[in-house]
Amino acid sequence: MNLEVMLLLYAYDHHGKLCSLYQLSRQRIEQMRHEVTYFCPTCKEALQIRSGRHHIPHFAHFPDSQCERNSQGESDDHESGKWLLYKWLKYQGYNVEIEYFVKEINQRPDLFFTSGDKRQIAVEFQCSTIPPDIIEKRTNSYYKAGIFPLWIVGNRHFQRKGKNLLLHTSFHRSLLYYFHHSYCMYYLNVNAQSVIIVDHILGFTHSYCFGRPRSYSLDSITFPQLFAPSASPSTPYIYFWEKQLYKLRTFYQRSVGTEERQWRQFLYLKGKHFSLIPSVCFLPVPSQSTCSIKAYMWQTKFVLEHFMEVRIGNIIKLGRNKCLTVNRYQADPVQEYLQLLGQMGFVAHTSNGSWVKRKEITFPTHITQALEEDKKVMNVLRNILYTHNNVSL
Repeated sequence: MNLEVMLLLYAYDHHGKLCSLYQLSRQRIEQMRHEVTYFCPTCKEALQIRSGRHHIPHFAHFPDSQCERNSQGESDDHESGKWLLYKWLKYQGYNVEIEYFVKEINQRPDLFFTSGDKRQIAVEFQCSTIPPDIIEKRTNSYYKAGIFPLWIVGNRHFQRKGKNLLLHTSFHRSLLYYFHHSYCMYYLNVNAQSVIIVDHILGFTHSYCFGRPRSYSLDSITFPQLFAPSASPSTPYIYFWEKQLYKLRTFYQRSVGTEERQWRQFLYLKGKHFSLIPSVCFLPVPSQSTCSIKAYMWQTKFVLEHFMEVRIGNIIKLGRNKCLTVNRYQADPVQEYLQLLGQMGFVAHTSNGSWVKRKEITFPTHITQALEEDKKVMNVLRNILYTHNNVSL
Protein backbone atom coordinates (compact mmCIF):
# COMPACT_ATOMS: atom_id res chain seq x y z
CA MET A 1 0.00 0.00 0.00
CA ASN A 2 1.37 3.40 -1.01
CA LEU A 3 2.07 5.50 2.08
CA GLU A 4 0.94 8.61 0.24
CA VAL A 5 -2.53 7.01 0.25
CA MET A 6 -2.45 5.26 3.66
CA LEU A 7 -1.90 7.89 6.32
CA LEU A 8 -2.74 7.57 10.01
CA LEU A 9 -2.34 10.93 11.75
CA TYR A 10 -3.45 9.91 15.26
CA ALA A 11 -3.09 6.98 17.67
CA TYR A 12 -3.59 6.05 21.31
CA ASP A 13 -0.67 6.09 23.74
CA HIS A 14 -0.24 3.56 26.58
CA HIS A 15 -2.48 5.70 28.83
CA GLY A 16 -5.35 5.53 26.32
CA LYS A 17 -4.92 9.18 25.34
CA LEU A 18 -5.47 10.04 21.68
CA CYS A 19 -2.37 11.67 20.22
CA SER A 20 -1.69 13.23 16.85
CA LEU A 21 1.30 14.14 14.71
CA TYR A 22 -0.79 16.81 13.03
CA GLN A 23 1.15 20.10 12.79
CA LEU A 24 3.87 19.00 15.25
CA SER A 25 7.48 20.08 14.75
CA ARG A 26 10.08 17.62 13.43
CA GLN A 27 11.91 17.85 16.74
CA ARG A 28 8.83 16.92 18.76
CA ILE A 29 8.04 14.02 16.42
CA GLU A 30 11.57 12.63 16.89
CA GLN A 31 11.10 12.82 20.66
CA MET A 32 7.83 10.91 20.41
CA ARG A 33 9.55 8.02 18.60
CA HIS A 34 11.41 7.11 21.76
CA GLU A 35 8.91 8.03 24.48
CA VAL A 36 6.07 5.48 24.38
CA THR A 37 4.36 2.88 22.24
CA TYR A 38 1.37 3.98 20.18
CA PHE A 39 -1.66 1.90 19.21
CA CYS A 40 -4.11 1.88 16.29
CA PRO A 41 -7.60 3.26 17.11
CA THR A 42 -9.15 0.53 14.96
CA CYS A 43 -7.32 -2.72 15.74
CA LYS A 44 -5.25 -1.72 18.82
CA GLU A 45 -2.05 -3.06 17.21
CA ALA A 46 1.24 -1.32 18.01
CA LEU A 47 2.25 1.38 15.52
CA GLN A 48 5.46 2.96 14.34
CA ILE A 49 6.09 6.64 13.57
CA ARG A 50 7.23 7.55 10.10
CA SER A 51 8.45 10.95 9.01
CA GLY A 52 10.74 12.33 6.36
CA ARG A 53 11.16 14.93 3.67
CA HIS A 54 8.92 13.25 1.10
CA HIS A 55 5.75 12.48 3.04
CA ILE A 56 3.68 13.83 5.90
CA PRO A 57 4.62 12.54 9.40
CA HIS A 58 2.21 9.77 10.37
CA PHE A 59 1.70 6.58 12.32
CA ALA A 60 1.90 3.32 10.38
CA HIS A 61 1.24 -0.37 10.94
CA PHE A 62 4.05 -2.87 10.79
CA PRO A 63 4.27 -5.01 7.61
CA ASP A 64 2.54 -8.06 9.13
CA SER A 65 -0.49 -6.06 10.31
CA GLN A 66 -3.96 -7.58 9.90
CA CYS A 67 -5.80 -4.28 10.45
CA GLU A 68 -8.85 -3.69 8.24
CA ARG A 69 -7.66 -0.13 7.71
CA ASN A 70 -4.84 -1.44 5.53
CA SER A 71 -7.29 -2.84 3.01
CA GLN A 72 -9.47 0.26 3.01
CA GLY A 73 -6.92 3.03 2.79
CA GLU A 74 -7.64 6.59 3.89
CA SER A 75 -6.49 9.81 2.30
CA ASP A 76 -4.55 12.54 4.04
CA ASP A 77 -7.61 14.82 3.80
CA HIS A 78 -9.79 12.19 5.42
CA GLU A 79 -7.42 11.59 8.31
CA SER A 80 -6.74 15.29 8.83
CA GLY A 81 -10.44 16.07 8.62
CA LYS A 82 -11.32 13.50 11.27
CA TRP A 83 -8.71 14.94 13.58
CA LEU A 84 -9.96 18.50 13.01
CA LEU A 85 -13.54 17.47 13.75
CA TYR A 86 -12.41 15.50 16.80
CA LYS A 87 -10.61 18.53 18.27
CA TRP A 88 -13.53 20.78 17.36
CA LEU A 89 -16.03 18.59 19.24
CA LYS A 90 -13.61 17.93 22.11
CA TYR A 91 -13.11 21.67 22.62
CA GLN A 92 -16.90 22.05 23.01
CA GLY A 93 -16.88 19.51 25.84
CA TYR A 94 -18.18 16.45 24.04
CA ASN A 95 -16.80 13.05 25.01
CA VAL A 96 -15.98 12.11 21.43
CA GLU A 97 -14.30 8.93 20.21
CA ILE A 98 -12.60 8.26 16.89
CA GLU A 99 -13.69 5.11 15.06
CA TYR A 100 -15.75 3.80 17.96
CA PHE A 101 -16.99 0.29 17.16
CA VAL A 102 -20.79 0.07 17.21
CA LYS A 103 -21.11 -3.65 17.84
CA GLU A 104 -24.82 -4.11 17.12
CA ILE A 105 -24.45 -2.86 13.52
CA ASN A 106 -20.78 -3.78 12.99
CA GLN A 107 -19.79 -0.25 11.93
CA ARG A 108 -17.07 2.21 12.86
CA PRO A 109 -18.17 5.82 12.32
CA ASP A 110 -15.33 8.30 11.95
CA LEU A 111 -16.48 10.01 15.16
CA PHE A 112 -18.97 9.04 17.83
CA PHE A 113 -20.33 11.05 20.78
CA THR A 114 -23.43 11.89 22.79
CA SER A 115 -24.99 15.32 22.35
CA GLY A 116 -26.33 17.59 25.07
CA ASP A 117 -29.82 16.10 24.74
CA LYS A 118 -28.37 12.59 25.28
CA ARG A 119 -28.69 11.69 21.64
CA GLN A 120 -26.01 9.46 20.16
CA ILE A 121 -24.32 10.97 17.10
CA ALA A 122 -22.21 9.26 14.43
CA VAL A 123 -20.15 11.58 12.22
CA GLU A 124 -19.07 10.29 8.82
CA PHE A 125 -16.53 12.45 7.00
CA GLN A 126 -16.92 11.32 3.39
CA CYS A 127 -14.09 12.36 1.07
CA SER A 128 -14.45 9.70 -1.62
CA THR A 129 -17.49 9.17 -3.84
CA ILE A 130 -19.42 6.07 -2.83
CA PRO A 131 -22.69 4.67 -4.27
CA PRO A 132 -25.94 6.07 -2.84
CA ASP A 133 -27.11 2.58 -1.85
CA ILE A 134 -24.11 2.21 0.48
CA ILE A 135 -24.87 5.59 2.06
CA GLU A 136 -28.50 4.55 2.50
CA LYS A 137 -27.51 1.19 4.01
CA ARG A 138 -25.17 2.80 6.56
CA THR A 139 -27.71 5.49 7.38
CA ASN A 140 -30.47 2.93 7.96
CA SER A 141 -28.15 0.91 10.21
CA TYR A 142 -27.44 3.95 12.38
CA TYR A 143 -31.13 4.72 12.80
CA LYS A 144 -31.90 1.12 13.73
CA ALA A 145 -29.30 1.43 16.49
CA GLY A 146 -30.84 4.71 17.70
CA ILE A 147 -27.94 6.80 16.37
CA PHE A 148 -28.26 10.03 14.37
CA PRO A 149 -25.83 10.06 11.40
CA LEU A 150 -24.19 13.34 10.37
CA TRP A 151 -22.55 13.05 6.96
CA ILE A 152 -19.97 15.75 6.25
CA VAL A 153 -18.56 15.84 2.72
CA GLY A 154 -14.98 16.55 1.70
CA ASN A 155 -14.30 19.91 0.07
CA ARG A 156 -13.38 18.46 -3.34
CA HIS A 157 -17.08 17.71 -3.83
CA PHE A 158 -17.94 21.37 -3.25
CA GLN A 159 -17.82 22.68 -6.83
CA ARG A 160 -19.77 25.59 -8.19
CA LYS A 161 -20.39 27.68 -11.27
CA GLY A 162 -20.73 31.25 -10.14
CA LYS A 163 -22.09 32.16 -6.73
CA ASN A 164 -25.12 29.92 -6.30
CA LEU A 165 -24.94 27.10 -8.88
CA LEU A 166 -23.33 24.00 -7.35
CA LEU A 167 -22.45 20.47 -8.38
CA HIS A 168 -25.33 18.15 -7.46
CA THR A 169 -24.98 14.50 -8.47
CA SER A 170 -26.61 11.30 -7.19
CA PHE A 171 -23.85 11.24 -4.55
CA HIS A 172 -24.87 14.70 -3.32
CA ARG A 173 -28.59 13.88 -3.43
CA SER A 174 -28.03 10.90 -1.15
CA LEU A 175 -26.51 13.21 1.51
CA LEU A 176 -29.24 15.85 1.71
CA TYR A 177 -30.78 16.93 5.02
CA TYR A 178 -34.01 18.84 5.56
CA PHE A 179 -34.19 21.36 8.40
CA HIS A 180 -36.39 24.43 8.88
CA HIS A 181 -38.08 24.12 5.45
CA SER A 182 -34.71 23.99 3.70
CA TYR A 183 -32.66 21.25 2.03
CA CYS A 184 -29.02 21.43 3.07
CA MET A 185 -25.61 19.72 3.01
CA TYR A 186 -22.43 19.97 5.07
CA TYR A 187 -18.84 20.21 3.78
CA LEU A 188 -15.47 20.41 5.51
CA ASN A 189 -12.54 22.33 4.03
CA VAL A 190 -9.55 20.75 5.75
CA ASN A 191 -6.98 23.26 4.52
CA ALA A 192 -9.06 26.28 5.56
CA GLN A 193 -10.24 24.50 8.73
CA SER A 194 -13.77 25.60 7.99
CA VAL A 195 -17.20 24.05 7.60
CA ILE A 196 -19.44 25.02 4.69
CA ILE A 197 -23.21 24.83 5.11
CA VAL A 198 -25.14 24.89 1.85
CA ASP A 199 -28.84 25.48 2.48
CA HIS A 200 -31.98 26.36 0.50
CA ILE A 201 -30.89 23.80 -2.09
CA LEU A 202 -33.13 23.55 -5.15
CA GLY A 203 -32.51 20.98 -7.90
CA PHE A 204 -31.89 22.62 -11.27
CA THR A 205 -30.35 20.32 -13.88
CA HIS A 206 -29.30 16.68 -13.60
CA SER A 207 -25.85 17.66 -12.28
CA TYR A 208 -26.32 21.10 -10.71
CA CYS A 209 -28.49 22.75 -8.11
CA PHE A 210 -29.08 26.19 -6.70
CA GLY A 211 -27.93 26.74 -3.14
CA ARG A 212 -26.57 29.25 -0.67
CA PRO A 213 -23.10 28.38 0.66
CA ARG A 214 -22.08 29.82 4.05
CA SER A 215 -18.54 29.23 5.32
CA TYR A 216 -17.56 29.27 9.00
CA SER A 217 -14.17 28.71 10.58
CA LEU A 218 -14.32 25.83 13.04
CA ASP A 219 -13.48 28.14 15.93
CA SER A 220 -16.50 30.35 15.14
CA ILE A 221 -19.28 27.76 15.07
CA THR A 222 -20.54 25.10 17.49
CA PHE A 223 -22.12 21.73 16.77
CA PRO A 224 -25.73 22.83 17.54
CA GLN A 225 -25.31 25.83 15.23
CA LEU A 226 -24.97 23.47 12.27
CA PHE A 227 -28.73 22.93 12.52
CA ALA A 228 -29.87 26.46 13.37
CA PRO A 229 -32.45 28.16 11.07
CA SER A 230 -31.26 30.84 8.68
CA ALA A 231 -32.90 33.56 6.61
CA SER A 232 -33.99 32.82 3.06
CA PRO A 233 -31.55 33.92 0.33
CA SER A 234 -32.30 36.99 -1.75
CA THR A 235 -30.94 35.51 -4.99
CA PRO A 236 -33.77 35.39 -7.60
CA TYR A 237 -33.37 31.73 -8.66
CA ILE A 238 -36.58 31.96 -10.69
CA TYR A 239 -34.69 34.05 -13.27
CA PHE A 240 -32.31 31.17 -13.98
CA TRP A 241 -35.19 28.70 -14.04
CA GLU A 242 -36.90 30.80 -16.71
CA LYS A 243 -33.69 30.89 -18.77
CA GLN A 244 -33.48 27.09 -18.64
CA LEU A 245 -37.04 26.80 -19.96
CA TYR A 246 -36.21 29.23 -22.78
CA LYS A 247 -33.17 27.11 -23.66
CA LEU A 248 -35.31 23.97 -23.74
CA ARG A 249 -37.68 25.68 -26.16
CA THR A 250 -35.19 27.25 -28.54
CA PHE A 251 -31.99 25.19 -28.48
CA TYR A 252 -31.96 21.70 -29.97
CA GLN A 253 -29.55 19.46 -28.12
CA ARG A 254 -28.81 16.50 -30.35
CA SER A 255 -26.71 14.49 -27.90
CA VAL A 256 -28.69 13.69 -24.75
CA GLY A 257 -28.72 10.92 -22.14
CA THR A 258 -30.82 7.77 -22.14
CA GLU A 259 -33.55 9.18 -19.88
CA GLU A 260 -33.97 12.27 -22.06
CA ARG A 261 -34.13 10.19 -25.23
CA GLN A 262 -36.80 7.99 -23.66
CA TRP A 263 -38.72 11.08 -22.57
CA ARG A 264 -38.63 12.51 -26.09
CA GLN A 265 -39.80 9.16 -27.48
CA PHE A 266 -42.61 9.10 -24.90
CA LEU A 267 -43.81 12.51 -26.11
CA TYR A 268 -43.45 11.52 -29.77
CA LEU A 269 -45.72 8.50 -29.23
CA LYS A 270 -48.24 10.86 -27.62
CA GLY A 271 -48.09 13.13 -30.67
CA LYS A 272 -46.21 15.88 -28.80
CA HIS A 273 -42.86 17.64 -29.24
CA PHE A 274 -40.54 18.31 -26.30
CA SER A 275 -40.06 21.98 -27.26
CA LEU A 276 -43.81 22.56 -26.94
CA ILE A 277 -44.56 21.26 -23.46
CA PRO A 278 -46.92 23.41 -21.34
CA SER A 279 -45.19 26.06 -19.24
CA VAL A 280 -46.65 24.49 -16.08
CA CYS A 281 -44.69 21.32 -16.87
CA PHE A 282 -41.51 23.03 -15.69
CA LEU A 283 -42.18 24.37 -12.20
CA PRO A 284 -39.51 24.60 -9.45
CA VAL A 285 -40.77 22.44 -6.58
CA PRO A 286 -38.65 22.58 -3.39
CA SER A 287 -37.84 18.86 -3.29
CA GLN A 288 -36.57 18.76 -6.88
CA SER A 289 -33.13 18.56 -5.25
CA THR A 290 -33.98 14.98 -4.18
CA CYS A 291 -34.96 13.92 -7.73
CA SER A 292 -32.61 12.34 -10.23
CA ILE A 293 -35.09 13.02 -13.06
CA LYS A 294 -35.29 16.56 -14.47
CA ALA A 295 -38.35 18.57 -13.45
CA TYR A 296 -39.76 19.03 -16.94
CA MET A 297 -39.50 15.29 -17.62
CA TRP A 298 -41.42 13.94 -14.63
CA GLN A 299 -43.90 16.84 -14.60
CA THR A 300 -44.76 16.34 -18.29
CA LYS A 301 -45.30 12.62 -17.70
CA PHE A 302 -47.48 13.38 -14.69
CA VAL A 303 -49.66 15.80 -16.67
CA LEU A 304 -50.09 13.38 -19.58
CA GLU A 305 -50.61 10.22 -17.51
CA HIS A 306 -52.44 11.47 -14.40
CA PHE A 307 -53.97 14.86 -15.25
CA MET A 308 -55.10 15.11 -18.88
CA GLU A 309 -56.87 11.73 -18.78
CA VAL A 310 -59.12 12.97 -15.94
CA ARG A 311 -62.31 14.93 -16.52
CA ILE A 312 -62.84 18.28 -14.80
CA GLY A 313 -64.33 17.70 -11.35
CA ASN A 314 -62.82 14.24 -10.94
CA ILE A 315 -60.11 13.13 -8.53
CA ILE A 316 -56.54 12.85 -9.80
CA LYS A 317 -54.79 9.57 -9.00
CA LEU A 318 -51.25 10.18 -7.83
CA GLY A 319 -48.12 8.29 -8.74
CA ARG A 320 -45.43 7.43 -6.19
CA ASN A 321 -42.45 9.73 -6.23
CA LYS A 322 -41.28 10.09 -2.63
CA CYS A 323 -37.68 10.38 -1.46
CA LEU A 324 -36.11 10.24 2.00
CA THR A 325 -33.46 12.67 3.18
CA VAL A 326 -30.70 11.55 5.54
CA ASN A 327 -32.68 12.81 8.55
CA ARG A 328 -35.73 10.85 7.32
CA TYR A 329 -37.81 13.70 5.95
CA GLN A 330 -40.09 12.26 3.29
CA ALA A 331 -39.91 14.60 0.33
CA ASP A 332 -42.95 14.50 -1.96
CA PRO A 333 -42.33 16.37 -5.25
CA VAL A 334 -45.75 15.43 -6.68
CA GLN A 335 -47.65 16.95 -3.73
CA GLU A 336 -45.55 20.12 -3.98
CA TYR A 337 -46.23 20.27 -7.72
CA LEU A 338 -49.97 19.93 -7.14
CA GLN A 339 -49.85 22.68 -4.53
CA LEU A 340 -48.40 25.03 -7.16
CA LEU A 341 -50.96 23.90 -9.72
CA GLY A 342 -53.62 24.53 -7.09
CA GLN A 343 -52.43 28.09 -6.55
CA MET A 344 -52.64 28.56 -10.31
CA GLY A 345 -56.22 27.27 -10.38
CA PHE A 346 -55.69 23.96 -12.20
CA VAL A 347 -56.56 21.72 -9.22
CA ALA A 348 -58.27 22.03 -5.84
CA HIS A 349 -57.46 20.28 -2.56
CA THR A 350 -60.37 18.48 -0.92
CA SER A 351 -61.04 17.96 2.78
CA ASN A 352 -60.04 14.29 2.57
CA GLY A 353 -56.62 15.11 1.08
CA SER A 354 -57.41 14.36 -2.57
CA TRP A 355 -56.84 16.64 -5.54
CA VAL A 356 -59.66 17.49 -7.95
CA LYS A 357 -59.13 18.77 -11.48
CA ARG A 358 -60.49 22.30 -12.01
CA LYS A 359 -59.33 23.29 -15.50
CA GLU A 360 -57.38 21.88 -18.43
CA ILE A 361 -53.67 22.12 -19.16
CA THR A 362 -53.11 22.49 -22.90
CA PHE A 363 -50.03 22.06 -25.07
CA PRO A 364 -49.03 25.11 -27.15
CA THR A 365 -49.18 24.63 -30.93
CA HIS A 366 -46.18 26.79 -31.91
CA ILE A 367 -43.06 28.26 -30.32
CA THR A 368 -44.33 31.87 -30.18
CA GLN A 369 -47.38 30.80 -28.21
CA ALA A 370 -45.17 28.71 -25.89
CA LEU A 371 -42.81 31.60 -25.15
CA GLU A 372 -45.71 33.96 -24.43
CA GLU A 373 -47.23 31.39 -22.08
CA ASP A 374 -43.85 31.00 -20.33
CA LYS A 375 -43.74 34.70 -19.46
CA LYS A 376 -47.27 34.65 -18.06
CA VAL A 377 -46.73 31.53 -15.98
CA MET A 378 -43.38 32.71 -14.63
CA ASN A 379 -44.89 36.05 -13.59
CA VAL A 380 -47.72 34.21 -11.80
CA LEU A 381 -45.13 31.95 -10.20
CA ARG A 382 -43.12 34.94 -8.95
CA ASN A 383 -46.22 36.38 -7.31
CA ILE A 384 -47.05 33.06 -5.67
CA LEU A 385 -43.53 32.48 -4.39
CA TYR A 386 -42.90 35.99 -3.09
CA THR A 387 -46.41 36.60 -1.73
CA HIS A 388 -46.81 33.30 0.11
CA ASN A 389 -43.11 32.70 0.73
CA ASN A 390 -43.52 29.01 -0.11
CA VAL A 391 -40.15 28.53 -1.77
CA SER A 392 -36.89 30.43 -1.51
CA LEU A 393 -36.49 31.33 -5.15
